Amino acid sequence: MSKLSSKYIGIITGIVMVAVALLLFYVFKLPAAGEAQYAVWGLYTAGIIWALVSYKSSAPADASFKNYFSEGFKCFVVAALIMVVYTFIFYKMNPQILEDAIRENNALILKEGNHIGPEIKENADKFRSIFIPAMMMTNTIIYLILGALVSVVGAGLLSQKKV
Repeated sequence: MSKLSSKYIGIITGIVMVAVALLLFYVFKLPAAGEAQYAVWGLYTAGIIWALVSYKSSAPADASFKNYFSEGFKCFVVAALIMVVYTFIFYKMNPQILEDAIRENNALILKEGNHIGPEIKENADKFRSIFIPAMMMTNTIIYLILGALVSVVGAGLLSQKKV
C-alpha cells in the first residue's frame, strides 16, 4: 500500500474539518464562532501531525527540519485553503449570522446614546460590506499561524537525530 502524500492528507483533513463544522452548526446548533471552533482546530492540528508522522515513517535517515516542515506546510496550506473557501460559502449561505451580528452591534451603539439613526444605518452598511472578507481574513491568518506553529514544533521534534 502506498503512503498518502501530505497534500492528500491536507485534503482529507480539510474535508473532515468542514464536515465537523457543519455537524456542530446544523445538528448540535452550536454557534459558528466560539468554543465549537476548538474541535475544528484540534482536527487541523491532528491532520498536520498525521502528515508529519506519516512522512517520518518513510523519510530518509538524514531528513532535516526543512524536510519535515515542508511536509507539514503542504498539509496545512491545503487544509487552510479548504477552510477559507468553506468560510466564504458558509457565510453566504447563512446571512442570518451577519444580520444577528449587525443587530447586536446596533444595540451596543444605541446603548452609547451618542449616535443618530443615519449614523447607525451607515455603520450597519459598512459592517455588512466587510463582514465576509473580515471573516475570511481572520480564518486565513488563524489557520496559517496555527499550521506553521504545529509544523515547526512537529518538525523540530521529529527531525532530531538519535544520539
